[in-house]
Amino acid sequence: MTEIIAMINQKGGVGKTTTATNVAACLAALSKRTLLIDADPQGNSTSGLGISKQLLKSSFYDFMFSDMPLEQVVMETPVPDLFILPSNSDSLTIGRELWQKENGETYFKRLLQTELKKPVNNYDYIIIDSPPNLEMMVINIMAAANRIIIPTQPEYYGLEGLADLIETYKRIRETINPSLSILGVLITMHVSTNNLSKEVTQNLRQNMGSLIFDTVIPKNVKLAEAPSHCQPIIMYDPKCPGSVSYQLVTREILARTAK
Repeated sequence: MTEIIAMINQKGGVGKTTTATNVAACLAALSKRTLLIDADPQGNSTSGLGISKQLLKSSFYDFMFSDMPLEQVVMETPVPDLFILPSNSDSLTIGRELWQKENGETYFKRLLQTELKKPVNNYDYIIIDSPPNLEMMVINIMAAANRIIIPTQPEYYGLEGLADLIETYKRIRETINPSLSILGVLITMHVSTNNLSKEVTQNLRQNMGSLIFDTVIPKNVKLAEAPSHCQPIIMYDPKCPGSVSYQLVTREILARTAK
């Protein structure tokens, strides 16, 4: 069975795309056939893997609304065993169009489940990079996923947003996806010498316990540089602290999903 993991946070700039791209690449590097779905109209996961958003023949939008089979839209990436369903600004209208669909909250789930029944779409993991909001597309993503990972910065505004997100998660479980679970909360952009980072991290561990991944992702120059070189960090600089951290958290993900 394919494990579908969505990166969710309504707050922008928390490392959601960085996490989606690099976890997907690390899974593929461990010989897990992985599909990265770029569901964010900004298309940063797409461009970060060296794919031109302007030159796409088809995109996530076409998969959603043009009856295009998944395998026809999916593209190979520079990482063996890593594939991407790319996105661009065409996806900006998806949320509005979903409101017009009958049972629109589960439209993406039904579409994806149908496609995953085909042998050609046999993936071990699907990682979904979500838009930075809690609107209709994100509701669809949470309906389709088995689990979510919540990347969050160690700052107090991040804690407020985390509380709101968990309430939304609970409502999704109660209504349209009772099997959804939180795989973990991932602390990103951590600065070990910063008292606020240490204080918020400690607060999160005290209040959320084992939901917090053991690994934290440091604020790291190489991580910030890698997308401009169109590479995940495991290819750009495999031994830098950011790369080592993403490799470690990917091992935690494998353990938590027992694969």
